Amino acid sequence: MNDTPNQTHNHPLFKAFVILLIGLVAAGSAYWYGNDAVDWYLASQYQPSTAVASINTKLQLTSKGETLFYASDPVVEGSKAFNSDCKSVDRTQAILGCYTARRIFVYHVTNPQLDGAEEATAAHELLHAAYARLNVFERPYVDNLINQEYQKVKNEPQIKQLVAYYNSAEPGALTNELHSIFGTTIQNLSPQLEQYYAQYFKDRQSIVAMNQQYNAVFNTVDAQASQLSSQIAALKPTVEAELSQYQTDINQLNADITSFNAKAQSGNYSVSELQAERQALVVRINELNARRQAINGDVAHYNDLVAQLNALSVTVNELNSSINAAPAANGL
Repeated sequence: MNDTPNQTHNHPLFKAFVILLIGLVAAGSAYWYGNDAVDWYLASQYQPSTAVASINTKLQLTSKGETLFYASDPVVEGSKAFNSDCKSVDRTQAILGCYTARRIFVYHVTNPQLDGAEEATAAHELLHAAYARLNVFERPYVDNLINQEYQKVKNEPQIKQLVAYYNSAEPGALTNELHSIFGTTIQNLSPQLEQYYAQYFKDRQSIVAMNQQYNAVFNTVDAQASQLSSQIAALKPTVEAELSQYQTDINQLNADITSFNAKAQSGNYSVSELQAERQALVVRINELNARRQAINGDVAHYNDLVAQLNALSVTVNELNSSINAAPAANGL
């Protein structure tokens, strides 16, 4: 043979193969690492506000998590800007954040009772950013983990409510939403999911605790309102029955007093008969007075419960307003 190794390397077909191989490697590298490179660059150019820097600190993100967070150009906004960016108009579900156009938007929660809401929301949206970056090999694996976890919790009331909402509001996005919900609200996950979320969070349980902390405010108020409503519902018929019977008895007493006075004026009855009848009337008057005092106590207790429920309603409205940037409709 006349071809030497050097001559083979110079063969046009060999050169074409090498160029193709380099192109494939470059394309593969861009596919696998392109997002990371872009995110690193965007994060390096981002200057966080004080609010965003505080959220970042409290979330205890890994290096990868922080890079992704800052690469998403996060911003904490008041209602006007937030409504514009997140289209927050649905008052049936609190909207605290959104991930859109590769950016994270968080609603500024000013109510001190809801400490942790902004951080928990930012973590939720961060996971949307992470899900958006899953490639064609990673996403089926993660989707499978999410679906396995969903089968464990799908009958829990809160999960059922959220699933119903997202199926209606965002058809086709349920797995994406569960990916964020599970990572920020569920304490016990499979080891595989824990390992997956550990890419972004150093202490995922602290984020779950933030969610529980601010949601506990609503849960406590709801429990108090439910208890008060039950007490009011149980007491109302009793008070109404007492008042009705009292009115019937007082009417009868007044009629009997009128009859007694007529007898006394007629002079047809002995003194002993009149005294006995009068004494019976006095006993009835004293008994009705005692009942009236007891009824007044029940009425005062009932009114106090109603006042507490009304005050709690104001608190509920304030809390709901704190986590929904959408303005209330006219007349509400």
